[in-house]
Amino acid sequence: MPLRFPRPLPPYLVLALLFATSGLTWGIWIARIPGIAGQLELSRTDLGAMLPAFSVGALISFPIAAAATGRFGTRASVRMFGILRGLTFPLLALAPNPITLLAALGVSGFMHGGLDVSLNAQGVEIERRTYGSILSRAHGSFSIGALVGSLGAGFAAQAGVPLPAQFLAPAALVLTMFALLSHRLIDDEAPGAIRAISPAPIAKRRWRGVGIPPRALWGLGAIAFITGIGDEAIADWSALFIRQDLGAAPLVASLAYALYSLALVIGRFSGDAISKRFAPMLLLQAGGAMAAIGLLIGTGFNAPIAMLIGLAIVGFGFSMIYPILYRMAGNTPGVARGKAMATMATIAYLGYLAGPLIIGPLASAASLRFALFSVGVGCFAIPLIGWLREPRPSETEAPTTSSFAPDTAPEPNAYSL
Repeated sequence: MPLRFPRPLPPYLVLALLFATSGLTWGIWIARIPGIAGQLELSRTDLGAMLPAFSVGALISFPIAAAATGRFGTRASVRMFGILRGLTFPLLALAPNPITLLAALGVSGFMHGGLDVSLNAQGVEIERRTYGSILSRAHGSFSIGALVGSLGAGFAAQAGVPLPAQFLAPAALVLTMFALLSHRLIDDEAPGAIRAISPAPIAKRRWRGVGIPPRALWGLGAIAFITGIGDEAIADWSALFIRQDLGAAPLVASLAYALYSLALVIGRFSGDAISKRFAPMLLLQAGGAMAAIGLLIGTGFNAPIAMLIGLAIVGFGFSMIYPILYRMAGNTPGVARGKAMATMATIAYLGYLAGPLIIGPLASAASLRFALFSVGVGCFAIPLIGWLREPRPSETEAPTTSSFAPDTAPEPNAYSL
């Protein structure tokens, strides 16, 4: 039976709650990577070889999620992947050996990736309907969930709570939230639902299939790839760096992703207002530069506090990049919304996939400090991309409005890259 509230929850608030629920599982997993690695006695090289299975699973799910959103609508897709995410989440903690953990990572990544595409596609639909700019706050809600999850997992580990219990209880919450709340999202398969409509000349160039993305998404894709590598570096390796290389306690190590998530929360909840004042490409460039500086600070000093401060700076830098990328891609003329979301997610997860394959060998050959330092240097490529490209009006001028009229599609080049 659907959950009843005194007043119906608006779709944008439901979306934020579901983003937060998804973030909760992500934060728990990130915080407990050192514990799971220790439980299975995995070396850094082993861990670096296994973590990409999560991204591989996500990559497989993206075209499936895009097809599901096109056939059944984003609301039904969110409900399906959310429930499946809850059902499969405990597998990560229940794996008795590296082989089963590898399989659990692939399954978990598949569900997480499909949910990621579905939630962002629903967010773009909500923005196009009546509620204006909400994606940045929705991503901020994900970060709140990740913050709560990582802190909760850290305290649970410190208190000696068994590892399976740290995953089973949140899984029950995920199932409840998606089963009871997803029906309150916008039904984009209902009569009168808004569809992306492009002018005839652009429609002739409509992208079909799952091959090379349209040229309009190439610049966005390059930024998504670099951000994926950086985000993966923070998520999978920062706690290990603080715990093993800097000798901090487990609770201090769990603060790594918690502070990063807190910075993401602050940046994303202010991002919708900031995006009204500054051009999207300028914000992307500034975010990349901040991320680079933060990682250089964190790895430049041999102290946990320096790394924690650096991670907060990285979080501020990365906070608005994904919301801006999804918004720009979701409103690219001639590209179906589900495919645009899947394209951005696919390229970002290629970065997640490449991250462990780069960082693991670098950490083994030199040091984890050097590997994270190298990622920081690579983040300077984000502002470089914007500087090398020929500027367009949408990249050099702030949007004149923060929302779409409920019955109209955006101007063709409002968010093109």
